[in-house]
Amino acid sequence: MKRIFEERGHWYKGNLHMHTSLSDGLKDFDDAVREYHDRGYDFIAVTDHRRPGETMMRDGMLLLSGVEWDTGDGVHSPVFHILGIGMTKPSHVSYGKTAVPGPQSLVNTVLAADGAAFLAHPAWSVMDPAAITKVKGISGAEIYNTVSGLPWNAERADSSVWFDQWASKGVPVPAIAADDAHHYDGDQCVSFIMLNAKDLTRDALVDALRCGNFYASQGPRFRSILLDESRRVLHLEFSEDVDRAVFYSNISWSPDRMQQHVHGSAEYHALPGEKYVRIELTDSGGRKAWSSPIPLP
Repeated sequence: MKRIFEERGHWYKGNLHMHTSLSDGLKDFDDAVREYHDRGYDFIAVTDHRRPGETMMRDGMLLLSGVEWDTGDGVHSPVFHILGIGMTKPSHVSYGKTAVPGPQSLVNTVLAADGAAFLAHPAWSVMDPAAITKVKGISGAEIYNTVSGLPWNAERADSSVWFDQWASKGVPVPAIAADDAHHYDGDQCVSFIMLNAKDLTRDALVDALRCGNFYASQGPRFRSILLDESRRVLHLEFSEDVDRAVFYSNISWSPDRMQQHVHGSAEYHALPGEKYVRIELTDSGGRKAWSSPIPLP
């Protein structure tokens, strides 16, 4: 059995995308951080637009350095928003009236600063799914972005179909969920990641982010995902609040595709021709958890 998640020591809850009044958020830095601290988060990254932050510990919660770099206007050029997480070196991007950085340049800036780079809200950005496959060095993308949905935006919070298109073409992009909180009237403390790391330090968390040792959630928990590689069978254990498990892949139909009224566990038997499986769990309140696409042998 192959374990999809490495057991490195501890599971930590975190949010990697949020804004304060230092850019276009409606709460100041301290109040925004306190929202997540008081809701039991282990780590966050404040990602104000074009304003790299610093890593620090605040009342037992780790604040990873963060920033959101952007390029494109959706009219003359494609929109890319790149999150930089956990940088340890200064990072700077030059924006001119006519010259703007490309997405690869933004990712390179994050990597040069020793951070991990993530693509933000591909559905909200109305991205061509093929576009990100040309950009090298990202550690993942947002499968769900809270503020990109109603009532703050049109219904473009869920980007899961992008992940299926990428994985179907042999590019299994790791999936994170984040709030991208701006308003703090319900767009905060909703979508997060659960990350398994050795300890609550910048180095351990960034290493786990780069390795994809996490899953995305709004509440439900994956306990374990095991892959029987010889039989191509996935064995899942998850929290008892899960009411439904859905298994996505590159083919349209499978007898195991949707499993209702599950009670803490499920199995998926891959069919010939399936290249990957991606799992969505839903609890009785409609909250979801998402695995990253899992390549199949």
